[in-house]
Amino acid sequence: MNESGIPTKVAARKRMRVLTILLTSGLAFLAPSAISPGLPALQADFAHLENAELLSRLVLTMPMLFIALSGPFVGYAVDRFGRRDVLILCSFLYGVSGVSALFLDSLTAILISRAFLGVFLAGILTSATALIGDYFEGDERNRIAGLQGAFMSFGTLLFVVIAGMLAEIHWRMGFTLFVYAFLMIPLMYLSLYEPVAKNTAGKTAEPPLTLGQIGVIGWVCVLTFLGMIGFFMIPSQTQFFLVEIGVDDPTRAGIAIGMFNLTAGFASLAYSRIRARMSPEAIFALIFAFGGVGFVMTSQATTFTGTLIAMAAGGFSVGAFIPNANMAIISRASMAVRGRALGALTTLFFLGQFASPFYSVPIATETSVGYAFYVTGYAFLAFSAGFAIYAAVARKRANGKSGASGAA
Repeated sequence: MNESGIPTKVAARKRMRVLTILLTSGLAFLAPSAISPGLPALQADFAHLENAELLSRLVLTMPMLFIALSGPFVGYAVDRFGRRDVLILCSFLYGVSGVSALFLDSLTAILISRAFLGVFLAGILTSATALIGDYFEGDERNRIAGLQGAFMSFGTLLFVVIAGMLAEIHWRMGFTLFVYAFLMIPLMYLSLYEPVAKNTAGKTAEPPLTLGQIGVIGWVCVLTFLGMIGFFMIPSQTQFFLVEIGVDDPTRAGIAIGMFNLTAGFASLAYSRIRARMSPEAIFALIFAFGGVGFVMTSQATTFTGTLIAMAAGGFSVGAFIPNANMAIISRASMAVRGRALGALTTLFFLGQFASPFYSVPIATETSVGYAFYVTGYAFLAFSAGFAIYAAVARKRANGKSGASGAA
C-alpha cells in the first residue's frame, strides 16, 4: 500500500487513467496546431483559387464549426453508447480524418476532411471531459480539470513547434502528427473503463431556468464568442504577420505561437490561486488587459524577438480565460442547469474560433495583419476597462451590504 492506504496496483491504475485522459486532451489542439505554421505555404499552393486567403484560414477553423454543430448529437451518443467506446472510436476516426489530408489534392476535399475531423474531435472532448466527471469528485476533480487545461496549452506548444519544423519540408507534413491519435488508442483500451451509471431514482424534476441564471449564461457565452474571435487570431494570423515583417520561416512561426501557449499553460496552472483572490469579473478585466497589451505589442513588433515578447504577454490572457468562463457559470448556475450552461459555452467557444477569419481577414486584406492585431488589442483594452469598472462597483456594493449587516 502507499501512504494514503491505497493498494499500489490500484493507485498505479488510477495514475494511468489520469495520464491517459490528460494525453487524450492534447488531441483537442492538435487540430489547429498541425497546420497552423504551414498556412502561408498552403495558401500559396492554392493561390489560383478565388478567395484563397479566406479558404486557407478555413482549413484551420473548419473543425471548430463542426464541433459546435455536432456537439448536441455527440453528447447524446456519449450517454447512449458509453464514454469509453465513443472515445476510442472517435480517436480512430479522428486519426484517419487528420492523416487523410496528406493525400488530398483538392482544397475542397481537405476542407471536408477537416469538417469530419471536427465531428470526431467533439466526441473526444465530450467523452474525455465526461470521464473526468465520472471518475473523480470534489477537489480532485477540480485539480484534474486544471491539469487538463494545462496539458492542452503545453500540448499545443509542443505540436505547433514540431509542425513548424515539418512545414519546412512541406506544409502537408504537419498532418502526419495525427498519427498521435492512433498511439493513444491502446492506452485508452488498457487503462479506461466504462463508468457505472449512478442510480437517479427518486430525483425531482429539474427546475426551470431563472432570469438570473439566463443572464449569467448569456453574458458569459457572448463574451466567450467575442473573445475567441479575437484570441484565435494567434494561430490563424501570427504566421502571416511574421511574413509581413520579413520572417518567412514556418519554424519560427511555430515557436511564436508556441510561446503564446507556453505562458497560457502557466496561467492555467495559476488560475486557482488567482480565483481565490479575485472575482470572475475582475479576472476578466485582467485577462483582457493582458490580451490587449499583447495584441498591441504584436502590432508594433518589427522583429521576431519583439513578436515573442508580445506573444508571451498575450498568452496569460487565454490561459485564464477558459477556466474563468467555466467558473463564472459553475459558481452562479445551479447544478440542475449547469450541464446545459456549459454545453452552450462550448458551442459559442468554437463558433467564435470558426468566425475569427471572417473578422480578421477583411481587415488584414484592406490594411495589414498588424493593423488587425492593433484594432483587436484596443477592443480588448476597452473590454478590460468595462469589466474593471463593473468589478469595482460590485465590490463596493458588496462592502456596503456587509457594512449595513454589521451595523444592524
